[in-house]
Amino acid sequence: MRSSAKTTGFYRTPLTLAIALSFSCLSLPLMAQTAPVLEEVLVTAQKRVETLQEVPISVSALTGDKLEQAGVENLEDLTAHLPNIHFTETGFSTQVRVRGIGSDNSQGFEQSVGMYIDGIYYGRAQLFRTPMMDMERAELLRGPQSTLFGKNSIAGALNLTTARPTDELEGRLAVSRSDNFGEQEISGVISGPLGDQFRARLAIREYEDEGYMYNAFLRSDQPQSDESSVRLSVDWTATDDLSFYLKAERNSFDTLGRAIEITQDIPLVPGVLTYNETLQVLSQPGFDAEQDHVRSTDLQEFSNNEVNNVTLITDYEMSDMTLTLVTGKLDYTYNEKCDCDFVSAEVLDLDLDESYDQFSQEIRLTSATGGDWEWIGGLFYQTYDQEFSDQLHIYDTNMLPALPPIPDGLADSGVFRDFEQSSDSWALFGQATWNINTEWHLTLGARYTQETKEATKSINVTDGNGAFIQDPVRAGTLGAIYLGVFDLETVQAPGDGYMVSGKRDESAFTPMVNLQFDATDEMMLYASYTNGFKAGGFDPRSNRVGTLGPVPIGNIDPLLHFEFEEETADAFELGMKTSLADGRGELNLALYHTKYSDLQISQFDGSVGFNVGNAKDTVVQGLEVDGRWALTDNLTLGYGASYLDFEYKDFKNGNCHSGQVPDGIDQDGDDVIDTCDYTGKRGVYTPELTFNASLDYSYPITDSWDIIGFVDVQQIDSQQTHVNLDPLGEIDAYTMVGARLGLEAENWSVAILGKNLLDEYIISYSGNSPLSDLNYEPGQPAQATFYSNTFYSFVRKPRTVALEGVIKF
Repeated sequence: MRSSAKTTGFYRTPLTLAIALSFSCLSLPLMAQTAPVLEEVLVTAQKRVETLQEVPISVSALTGDKLEQAGVENLEDLTAHLPNIHFTETGFSTQVRVRGIGSDNSQGFEQSVGMYIDGIYYGRAQLFRTPMMDMERAELLRGPQSTLFGKNSIAGALNLTTARPTDELEGRLAVSRSDNFGEQEISGVISGPLGDQFRARLAIREYEDEGYMYNAFLRSDQPQSDESSVRLSVDWTATDDLSFYLKAERNSFDTLGRAIEITQDIPLVPGVLTYNETLQVLSQPGFDAEQDHVRSTDLQEFSNNEVNNVTLITDYEMSDMTLTLVTGKLDYTYNEKCDCDFVSAEVLDLDLDESYDQFSQEIRLTSATGGDWEWIGGLFYQTYDQEFSDQLHIYDTNMLPALPPIPDGLADSGVFRDFEQSSDSWALFGQATWNINTEWHLTLGARYTQETKEATKSINVTDGNGAFIQDPVRAGTLGAIYLGVFDLETVQAPGDGYMVSGKRDESAFTPMVNLQFDATDEMMLYASYTNGFKAGGFDPRSNRVGTLGPVPIGNIDPLLHFEFEEETADAFELGMKTSLADGRGELNLALYHTKYSDLQISQFDGSVGFNVGNAKDTVVQGLEVDGRWALTDNLTLGYGASYLDFEYKDFKNGNCHSGQVPDGIDQDGDDVIDTCDYTGKRGVYTPELTFNASLDYSYPITDSWDIIGFVDVQQIDSQQTHVNLDPLGEIDAYTMVGARLGLEAENWSVAILGKNLLDEYIISYSGNSPLSDLNYEPGQPAQATFYSNTFYSFVRKPRTVALEGVIKF
């Protein structure tokens, strides 16, 4: 499938060029009069405050001012400003990937890209949807971050820092409104001292969105969003040596509908009806498969989310070291209704619920800088409890029970899954830098991690009231239909249902070494090796459960697709960071090669589940370039580019896409090849080339007023967006352009902010509409088998232009 983007290729960006030329022309008179110098960007990528150019790893950073001006409201917005990172929402999960590596659809996964907010690990997929507000800084660390961050951050880490209370009283009230889709945002901050020792900061945000897609069946705009956030933080300087930072935050974000539409509907065999045509033959409402921001679903879908966090950071300054304690309590709940057939016929009605409760404690000791040795060491502990359930409903009005060859008894039934998981983990970590002389610096680090996980999963067939069906014959038949994807040969009487449990005890030692050479006062070179680790675990949603009852079927493993193994990585990186033209410019390079063993994978099973497993060997390698240039005192250019080479070196156990002939392995021991071999292929969301550029401008036009503005451009190469790597799931290259232009005074500002100004149609995820690709034979009685290649896709927001006003004091 190809995207219907209005602009493709790397040069068809006239609006970008026009805006850039306007800024350039405005700055020409200034270029000959000034010798500008870049402002330093501070980061905490190594758990201590350093300038971005001092850190010998591949890292990008955005300041809080930049995040605010660009209207960054969530991680999806953030990824438009950073190379080699991808964000997408799917029907069952949320994913972030760095250098092509991330975690797929499974509520059992912790994320391969660790997100840390004020030092607290946000590792679950649903947490990636948390809104962003009042930020001090956002940092992206690429590659395994095993030593100082650890906790499964095997692809990279997002290190986010919220704004701290200030010593002086200040406040801000911002309002923005876009008439494109009824977007409206109101945010406010007040910060200042509460006496000699206390400072406090209160931030609030309210956001509404009427939706950018139209549901033709329900006749409503979707997805409608309603978000509310509040954060209170307090700084207490108890003594000259002891300080405390306490933060309490609550986020709720609810939606009605989803940004999903059917984007492809073609027969797998010429002459066979499409899914849409078959539905209409069966007197069911149809749909269009045009890429037009129009969808047709019969259920009123929703997703209600709440996230709460309390963080306490304690710093105690000793003579030549600092003791830091980071304590965090994090929990979230959500419940969702999914019209998981993604069409307006009544087929698959799914309810999902999850709750999660986490406590973590880090104790860290950090040396002073400037000596022969600089070091960081500490302990980390985390525990969590997770409960997840979903229920699939087949009501009397559903179309499936009336279709042969489905046996009687499917109507007024359902299948209920219940998954519980708990984890306890602790780690001992340390990193020391030997400053051999003024030019050479050797850093050695390691982390030892111990993690225990326990999980249970049960699956039961139920009646229309949710009660478990006890009749073994009916339960066995329904179990085969629901779990065997209409494979009646696997009928087994499950009795009390299907239940499996497991426990994993894992440990890992992950070393790293980094050699840094300060070639000149302006140039630093480095070489590093890092070993990464991500714990294994258990999956709650696979339909292929091995056996439907206590008696094994053939040689099927009862734990098949329930348990997945740990993954490891060996990462090598060469880099350069240099200052140019007496501080006027920066140029940074990173050349990397990483081999992943047993990469954790989840792929669509053809019905309503995702099968989890491990890809044996995967290699990612490439080149990243970024930097800044102060063109004048008023105009700064930022740039970035990445080249990504991704290849599955050994991945024979992949799920097949529609129409694909299995050529992998016999996974369940029945002497039938049932997987597809993806060896030699690129993974999903792995564009070969990515380019970023930005122009930030500020110019005083009077003693009181400044013109402010920026243009951001991101060019993404063609890439695969289909979860099972269907060749038709590759989309064309696209260009994202954002811009801001306004007036700013000491106490107020007004501006126009535009996003996706080229109005690109961007598909961020594609999968097959459940059951659409099962075999349908022309001329035979209508069956619940359609044999078409039908995609549902998540689509990003079209062009938006908002007017915003800010009052400050």
